[in-house]
Amino acid sequence: MAAAVAVGIRRRLTAGAALVFFYTRAVFASFYARAALASFYASAPLAAQAQDEFVRGRVLDAETGAPLAGATVFIRNTPLTATTRADGGFAIVSPSDGPYTLVVVADGFRVAERELQADPSGEIRFVLDRRMFDVPELTVTANRSAARPGEAPVSVAVMSGDELDTRNIVTLDEALPFAQGVIFNSGQMDIRGATGLARGVGSRVLMLLDGHRVLSGVGASIDFSGLPVLDVDQIEIVKGPHSTLWGTNALGGVVNVITKRPPAEPQTIVRGYFGLYDTPARHSFTEERLSREGIALQHSRRLGDVGTTLYLAREESDGFRQNGALERWRLRFKTVFPAESSNPWEIFVNWTRRDEEEFFTWLSADRPLEVDPAELGDWIQTDDVVLGVTANPIVTPKHRVQVRPHVYHARGQNYFHDNEDFHRSTRVGTDIQWSLFPNRSHSLTIGGEGALTGVSSNFLDPTPEVTDLAVFAQDEITFSDRVRGSVGVRLDYHEATAAMKDVVLNPKLGVVYQASERVSLRGSFSRGYRSPSVSEQFTSTTQFGFRVVPNLELRGESAWAREIGTTVNLSDRVWFDAGLFWSDYTDLIEPTAAPDQFFTFQFRNVSEAMVRGVDAGLRVGVIPNRLDLNTSYTFLDTEDHVTGRELPYRSRHNFTATASGWRGAVAVDFRYRSRVEQVLAFPLDERNGITLVDLRVGGRILGTRVQAKIENLLQTTYVDVQERSPGQSRSFRLTVTPRF
Repeated sequence: MAAAVAVGIRRRLTAGAALVFFYTRAVFASFYARAALASFYASAPLAAQAQDEFVRGRVLDAETGAPLAGATVFIRNTPLTATTRADGGFAIVSPSDGPYTLVVVADGFRVAERELQADPSGEIRFVLDRRMFDVPELTVTANRSAARPGEAPVSVAVMSGDELDTRNIVTLDEALPFAQGVIFNSGQMDIRGATGLARGVGSRVLMLLDGHRVLSGVGASIDFSGLPVLDVDQIEIVKGPHSTLWGTNALGGVVNVITKRPPAEPQTIVRGYFGLYDTPARHSFTEERLSREGIALQHSRRLGDVGTTLYLAREESDGFRQNGALERWRLRFKTVFPAESSNPWEIFVNWTRRDEEEFFTWLSADRPLEVDPAELGDWIQTDDVVLGVTANPIVTPKHRVQVRPHVYHARGQNYFHDNEDFHRSTRVGTDIQWSLFPNRSHSLTIGGEGALTGVSSNFLDPTPEVTDLAVFAQDEITFSDRVRGSVGVRLDYHEATAAMKDVVLNPKLGVVYQASERVSLRGSFSRGYRSPSVSEQFTSTTQFGFRVVPNLELRGESAWAREIGTTVNLSDRVWFDAGLFWSDYTDLIEPTAAPDQFFTFQFRNVSEAMVRGVDAGLRVGVIPNRLDLNTSYTFLDTEDHVTGRELPYRSRHNFTATASGWRGAVAVDFRYRSRVEQVLAFPLDERNGITLVDLRVGGRILGTRVQAKIENLLQTTYVDVQERSPGQSRSFRLTVTPRF
């Protein structure tokens, strides 16, 4: 009974998460303003000092001879990078000493490397061979610098922007379940079983947008509707506790959404979609046709040396369940300057407004798509604004300084029949990183983070102010051509009004062995940490007649993790990656009965647990240019050391597969997860495994991309992991995307 009520309370509190407003202290704001202005005026002369000598070249497609625009060129073991222009040309600063290795990476092509002496003369030509399918080739998240995934001691999954495009998605959470090691539980992201079902409070996955933290201020949760879709370059998923470099919330992993630079030529994209829900007749609750539709407009252009992208979208949905309607507006602006620089400044602003009706639990097992009549009309309004700046004031062959200030303002308001909870929050912070390359054997990253979060709400007691500070350092060591190591440490400080302080040390140790050109082995040992969210620590309210009280002694969660893994390129037609992982969690935060209080609950450090398993990915070019197969499998073995049972909301077997023909023109997506053995609220409810099949087709008609998609093709009826919450019924969607 306690567990069931606690789950309901937790869901309600999160769904009702309220408006956030906070005026930053004058001293704090002044500090960041002065730092940003100083780095702005210093950037031009410092960059110019580093650009006396250049390596110049051109990148071409081996099959067609056409130039490749947007390819990444970098010099190994330095901070020097460049991006190819529309004509495939590039110019990158030449190190003063040689020899050095120049690396070229482009989506859909094999990586090219060439060893050069100092100051080569003439233009260097790179002719890249096409791959039969995309595989991860470059990541900036695993080590906070450009590196190939096989050079990082942790497991990394990458989804390209082209793959997102062919998948015909509306929001990123429609594509991420097909990434290796990623699982979704009732719309909430989990990596390798670290999260289970968080119910929107305290995500154990850290979400980044172009390196900026984008978790909500009160619930520390992920809102996928606020993330871009049309201008995504790639998504990088770093799996396992990765707090040494990225801090709190990176307990299960880090997801970094990296967007494209505005192209050299003006470009306009219009994307419209219309879809219908096919409600099973036995569960029908209305005679009206349930639909969803949306239109988006994105325009990019260069104005002198400044590149800009503007995106505006509006979407509506009736939902497939009663009281499931949604209306959403999205606005995004991004500017990059100097547009042709290899290390430009970037500024983005994201705004999202969402009016969403609330479906908490079904009316009955016979009427799973309906809600209690008392809940009809319950809805939530949320607004989120994110401002992020990436500055590179110093870039030389030996040093790079990067500063990333950000502001995240959020507000939310419940319009429920039994409460009108609200909150407002503003987080202001910055991330400063100094990368040093003293020689070809070491690359040292030193940095710090600071953030101040202010909150106002009617259900938090006291209304808190939160301070987060951290310093970190990591040394990547090249022992030989085959062996690379990584050692790092981070110190986090977390303080919230009237609550206990957290001071946590998070070390990391890793090694990579390049057994051959096609096989690499990796191993790592690290510690992860997550500080309590404001919702978990300060909630004070009454729901369904039960009292929820704050817990000012709540501490953060932590995990010690071990991993060994391998990446194998068996041939140009077969790619394989696998990781064996084991994590021990301490002080996991869960809602539970408050001590010595009847029908009173609070969030407490109640669990110690173990999660171990394996995730594996296989990509096969079955028939060149005709049929590709992409599969992933995650096996989880979990235990709650307090109860001796498996952790709730984890499936032992999780499998996905995509069979794609003619470069995505036709595709079938398959998802399977085995029966969840443990739940919190209704353990006696019948539970089964879940099998879902989607069908996609697409092509070009008169230069316009046209895509059709059927989700849940076989009309599977299932509970979407969260008890008494049905999964989506069959739906049809047609998307049209002209480009000008």
